[in-house]
Amino acid sequence: MNQPLRLAFCAVGYALLSVNSRAQVAITTSIISPAELIGSTVPYSPEFKPLPVFPEALTYSISWGPLSVGQSSLNVTEIVLFNGRPAYHIVSEAHSNAFCDTFYKVRDINESWLDAQTLTSLGYSKKLREGSFFRDEWVLYNWETKEFVARRTNRDSTFVVRTGTIPTQVQDILSSIYFTRTQPLLAGGDVTIDVNTPDNWPLIVKVVERETVRVPRGEFATVLIEPAMRREGLFVQKGKRLRLWLSDDAHKRPVLMKVEVFFGHITAALRDML
Repeated sequence: MNQPLRLAFCAVGYALLSVNSRAQVAITTSIISPAELIGSTVPYSPEFKPLPVFPEALTYSISWGPLSVGQSSLNVTEIVLFNGRPAYHIVSEAHSNAFCDTFYKVRDINESWLDAQTLTSLGYSKKLREGSFFRDEWVLYNWETKEFVARRTNRDSTFVVRTGTIPTQVQDILSSIYFTRTQPLLAGGDVTIDVNTPDNWPLIVKVVERETVRVPRGEFATVLIEPAMRREGLFVQKGKRLRLWLSDDAHKRPVLMKVEVFFGHITAALRDML
């Protein structure tokens, strides 16, 4: 397909997408699940703000100290209509292996919908199963009205709904990784992000140093960053301190992650990428 024809198809596709994006529903306490707001997948458009890599699928080996305990993944492979707006669909999953299952079974899935036109979060969902810990929770954001609706469901199916206000544009814990990757990371500097979890708080990401690290995928020149976590953990519920090594290039891929927990530290090392 020649370039003018390709651009014409993109323009028509985006025009149709713009019509669909007006078909939004009110974010209220009557919503039971973010699944109610998910529409069809849509093609990438030049009008979207780019991520460093799209599509992207990253797989990690998880260890607890010297022990191999499972694997995790970070994927953003599609753009969907989320409440009528095009959104990068980000999915993070963690699964313990058979050995770890015998004493601490983990089955986590976190999802975020990142507005493709503004790179701000439209919503976040997490389903955590870590040992005896159980958490089903989601938060939806309406940055036009500066409001959020959150729902937490307990193991016995009882639930609590919460509403409140937000700054004009916010990130959730998962989308904040991808937003940080779009920012310049200067030595000794930091990045401040308005986060809602559903409390509002500033996430300060410190740029610590540059160093070379080796992981199963190979050797990488990296930038070490450290998000100052104030609330819940990012990849495990009880994480106290998180350090991320991003590739020191335009992609800024998460190469290595270490989370301090009450019983040592959990490490996620990049094993494969697509």
